Amino acid sequence: MENQTKLIRSCCEGVSFITDIKEALPNDDLLKNISNVTKAMSDPTRLKILYALMDYEICVGEMVNVLNLPQSHVSHQLKALRKYGIVDFNKEKKMSFYYIKDEYVREILTLLLKEKEV
Repeated sequence: MENQTKLIRSCCEGVSFITDIKEALPNDDLLKNISNVTKAMSDPTRLKILYALMDYEICVGEMVNVLNLPQSHVSHQLKALRKYGIVDFNKEKKMSFYYIKDEYVREILTLLLKEKEV
């Protein structure tokens, strides 16, 4: 366990840091947002979609070609990503171009890929 951070021990029968711990916890809205991101990333197809969207706005038809999956399956996964608040789309005539909404999602994806390549 190299480069491990020195942890502070807190115990209900000794030295307790419960106040500090509670103050350090993220608020419920932020936790919900984080939870949505991790749910979205829990499916390999959704992850592949997100990696495809890292540098591109992609229409559904093009995503079908990228993933080699039926259009209904791709649309279902994009709908889930929209529900989680991860992607959105711009409508142009009949086409919907999907993109990642927030830069921090790109940062997470980049970090995950980087860590696994090591």
